[in-house]
This record gives sequence, structure tokens and C-alpha cells, in this order.
Amino acid sequence: ERVYLIRRGAVRLSRVYESGEEITVALLRENSLFGDLSLLTGHRSDRFYHAIAFTRVEMITAPANSVLRAIEEDASVGLLLLQGLSSRILQTETMIETLTHRDMSSRLVSFLMVLCRDFGVASEKGITIDLRLS
Repeated sequence: ERVYLIRRGAVRLSRVYESGEEITVALLRENSLFGDLSLLTGHRSDRFYHAIAFTRVEMITAPANSVLRAIEEDASVGLLLLQGLSSRILQTETMIETLTHRDMSSRLVSFLMVLCRDFGVASEKGITIDLRLS
């Protein structure tokens, strides 16, 4: 029922399935949206996600109905939302490509490359991914 915009930091979205297994579905960074599924479906989703902060996070949050009103009043708000959703789709496609049809070492290397691109901080010693992952 709310939409969240990450202004600073990194967040992991996950789902817990009936088996008790928790699966990461997205790794989000600055200017990423989540909670926007209800905007598209028009009703409360039966999918529940856990949002875990990897770093200190600064977020802006708004009720979904306020975001819908803003979209109706100003098309540029809808365009920004569409850009955010497109970015999430591209991230999902990249993760699918990374995790399919490769051996474990190739998947790990590809995943680390994605993390470097999205969360890496360059220094003289190389690129640091300052996230606690398991």
C-alpha cells in the first residue's frame, strides 16, 4: 500500500516461500523503487516481500494512492515510474542470464561483475563491493 524510493544506500528484497526458503528477488540501490506492484495491479498484492538494508539507507515513502494521483496530475511522474520499472526489468533479465546455463564458477564471476557495476566503489586497490552477502 506504499511506494518506497531509495535515496541513499542498498536494500535487498526477498520472499519467504511456504517451504521456509528465503530467496533474494532484487538488490536495489539509490533511486530504485519498490512497493510499486500495487500501482500496477490496482489492489493489494498477495506477494509479501522482506526489505533488508545492506547499508545505511535514506528513503522516501508515500501512500500508493498519492502516487497514483501524482501520475494523473503530471505525466512526468508516470514517466519516472516507468523508467524505474524498466530498470528493475533489465536487472531481472541480467540476473536470469547470469544464473542460467553456466557452471557455478561462471555464475559467480558474472554475479560479481553485476555487483561491481551496480554497487562497486572504485579505488586505487580495485573495486570494493561494500555489501554483506552470503
